[in-house]
Amino acid sequence: MFNVRAWGSAALAAAFLFASPAGGRAETGAVKIGLQYGLVYLPIVVAAEEKLFEKNAKALGLPGLDVALSRISGSTGMNDALLSGSIEAGALGSAGALIAWDKTRGKQQIKSIAGLSVVTYTLFTNRQNVSALKDFTPNDKIAVPAFNSPQAILLRVAAERDLGGQDKANALMTALPHPDATAALLAGEAIGGYFATPPFSQIIERDPRMRKVLVSGSLFGGQEATAATLAATQQFVDANPKVAEALLRGLADACALIRADPKKAAEIYLKSEAVQLSAADVEKITTDGSIVYQIEPQGMMTYTKYMYQQGLLKKEPQKWQDLFFPMIGDRSGS
Repeated sequence: MFNVRAWGSAALAAAFLFASPAGGRAETGAVKIGLQYGLVYLPIVVAAEEKLFEKNAKALGLPGLDVALSRISGSTGMNDALLSGSIEAGALGSAGALIAWDKTRGKQQIKSIAGLSVVTYTLFTNRQNVSALKDFTPNDKIAVPAFNSPQAILLRVAAERDLGGQDKANALMTALPHPDATAALLAGEAIGGYFATPPFSQIIERDPRMRKVLVSGSLFGGQEATAATLAATQQFVDANPKVAEALLRGLADACALIRADPKKAAEIYLKSEAVQLSAADVEKITTDGSIVYQIEPQGMMTYTKYMYQQGLLKKEPQKWQDLFFPMIGDRSGS
């Protein structure tokens, strides 16, 4: 199993291995990656379990790289860990990654190394008289995980399009964690809608009483958007360009493995997290199109436009490459 442990002597010793032959400044031999829970972050888990980061580091002339994972909940904690140097790279939801980029501009700049996954968000209802957003009333509350979450951002966009103003979404929203929102929607109590993500979307779809109202792709011009990225500080990447490249290549290899062998990927995931899903459930979720694993960013500029319009960002980037480090800049993205 991958290494989720405190720094030890092996990691410290590894730091001395990467001095350049010419006597230049050494790149680090130890990397700690902050990891959140959920299937959207699966490429990090797979890359760590299969030693893909280490394999690519060796190919780049950096043998002996020591990679450890550290569980950190939420974007705020992840950003704090990145800025304090307690981790070298961290997994962030796309909204969190964009806010981090915006808040650290000109300082300890945080950018993304790679995308991790593209996800479909689905708005469900348990109300038989609701078939569109306009049918919801203030009594039919729509659950989102947080008011600055991707679901909340997208609900405001849908309200602007369908109801004539994004503020109308705020009157409909209530904040609930994913498990609580799923349980409340299925019970028919307290809420009339829930903007869900996998695997909760699949759980809800099993109940024939539940109905789809909209999917996020309709708000992104027909294609879904990147849901999560692996981020780091400019200082770390500048000092460790080959290590950063190894992280990028390791994630690319992990995404390829997930697509080629979803059964193995499901087994790796279930070893890493205690979730009430079978291996067959996880395999289905990773192959039904609701999550697509790729490092190429997708829909990030649309996200930034929406977040800027909603006051969540102070500045809009000119291009998606502004949000990412150069090693991925020559790939297709949006």
